[in-house]
Amino acid sequence: MSRKEQRSDGSTKDSLAAVVRRSELILTCGPGGVGKTTTAAALGVAAAHAGRKVVVVTVDPARRLADALGLDESIAADEPHLVKGVTNRKTDGELWALMLDAEQTFDRLVREQAGSRKQADAVLNNPVYQAISGSLSGAQEYMAVERLHQLHVSGEWDLVIVDTPPSRHAIDLLEAPDRLVGFLSHPVYRTLTVGQRTFAKVTDAASSMFLWAVKRLAGPQIVEDTVEFFRSLANIEGGLRRRAKEVSRLLRGDRTSFVVVSSPRAEAVGEAEHLLDAIGDKGFPLGGLVVNLIHPMPTELSDDDVELLADLDDGPLADQLEWHHELTRLATAERSELVAIGKLAGDAPMIELPLLDVDIHDVPGLIDLSARLV
Repeated sequence: MSRKEQRSDGSTKDSLAAVVRRSELILTCGPGGVGKTTTAAALGVAAAHAGRKVVVVTVDPARRLADALGLDESIAADEPHLVKGVTNRKTDGELWALMLDAEQTFDRLVREQAGSRKQADAVLNNPVYQAISGSLSGAQEYMAVERLHQLHVSGEWDLVIVDTPPSRHAIDLLEAPDRLVGFLSHPVYRTLTVGQRTFAKVTDAASSMFLWAVKRLAGPQIVEDTVEFFRSLANIEGGLRRRAKEVSRLLRGDRTSFVVVSSPRAEAVGEAEHLLDAIGDKGFPLGGLVVNLIHPMPTELSDDDVELLADLDDGPLADQLEWHHELTRLATAERSELVAIGKLAGDAPMIELPLLDVDIHDVPGLIDLSARLV
């Protein structure tokens, strides 16, 4: 489906507003510290004002933003709740929010994919699973898209927005489903999940020395728990593989949009470039690029002004003129940084948002930001 809107002159123009109205899934992604969570919440506000029932899944919002979204300790973890004060017109939709709990999402996935309660309990009650379910490398990224899938297939929401975890390389989430399939195909996993008799034959050779060493270091119980964990996981392997493939297809669907969020800082721009490249290479649909925290470009001085101010003595006016020059250099450098990512964004809309005097930490601030975005 086209993500362009018709102009009054008959031509077309990309619009983030169109993306918000037409998408069923939006994922905001990018480096940390660039306002990604706030952008996700503001997109949710825009969608609610467009008449949609939307849920925003956040990972780790700043405390004041969490308060604005109602994500306090009294709210049940990992369950959506209505954000108040966002909508008041009859034509408005609803904005809901939830805080991602990777461990609970992992538990829910195991229960859904297990063939029986007994199989699910075998995984959930295993000490190794309990130790790693909330801290396994890449688990948070995968559980973010798994929660997205769960909410999407429920049919309860017009739009699901996921504020993805910040990542140093910013592509962990894109690769999460493929990594899960790769793990299930790994020779070590295959070895640990074979039948008892075959496993005994395998461990008679070199791997028995490995297990012997681990038993000496960690104790026999941890080895037994680990082997039992992988064997119990094998009972739901087929379901995990199917779900990973479903998620992978969903992330590339016509109704899915990735919105990359960055700032004009060189390191953030570098990560955003890397992410935009990955999105293009892997066939994910790019919905837009948002660049936060841009310094305003000062008014250009006229030739007469330059001549008049050329021989200023030291003092407050000279200090103000130097500040004007410094801000001009900074704003110009920032815009130079954005040229490359603007090209990588292609036809997707690129929204530049100014550096504001205060942090956005309440509903009125989110409403104002949503208007700037769309």
